[in-house]
Amino acid sequence: MKTLVVFLLLMNVSQHALAVVVEVNEGERYVLLPCQYLGFIPENPTVMWTRSDLNPKSVHVRQEETDDLRGQNQLYSQRTSMRPDALDTGDFSLTLTKPTKTDSSIYTCSISDGTEERRLRDIQLQVKDQQVEVKVEEGSDSVILPCKTTGDLPEDTTVEWTRSDLEQIVVHAYSNRSDLFKKQDNFYCGRTKMNNDLLRTGDLSLTLKYPTERDTGGYICSIYRDNDILRQKVVMNYVRGQCSRNRSEVSIVD
Repeated sequence: MKTLVVFLLLMNVSQHALAVVVEVNEGERYVLLPCQYLGFIPENPTVMWTRSDLNPKSVHVRQEETDDLRGQNQLYSQRTSMRPDALDTGDFSLTLTKPTKTDSSIYTCSISDGTEERRLRDIQLQVKDQQVEVKVEEGSDSVILPCKTTGDLPEDTTVEWTRSDLEQIVVHAYSNRSDLFKKQDNFYCGRTKMNNDLLRTGDLSLTLKYPTERDTGGYICSIYRDNDILRQKVVMNYVRGQCSRNRSEVSIVD
């Protein structure tokens, strides 16, 4: 019996260790929990998002072309959605709006044909309550928006800097794969750069040249590493009325 208990514990730890990690700052409008399925989709399928540490454990259920939220945990009421064509495309990703720290947990994406349930993916969601604030003075030649992670990143790592307060605005993108490279917004063309050895050092900070008051706002550094999605938020504040150049201040805001 002791051997069986130890085996089950090890199996549980192993499943959690293989979970895809998604990080997001508390206060963001939404976070996407990825789940793509390329296998056979049976007739009358049901896609389920669950969280085993809750009762009820149901986070979201999709049947045919409609959602079945009758058994949904009330913590997620009116905060979850899936693509309308999820069962046609196999993209079962879940959008969770207004993430809070209590949403931090492991989520399971599964599919069922009514008789057998298949576990597709575990997602470990980490909702963080910390962001970096950068103050830059008027007239500065440049400002550095910090973003750091562990070094020796895989060659296929993709990094995207986007505006958190402006939808679909790509500030800067890095990828060794041309098919994943996204077009930079014209407003930032020729004004951004990242370190050449960023994969080795894990320093994914962005240098923004000739900052103006229009650059004020939130920035998201998204790191796509293997199957993990890590995000860090930087808020830039532009301080008018100063003549000094090349001066900026970085602080941590809880």
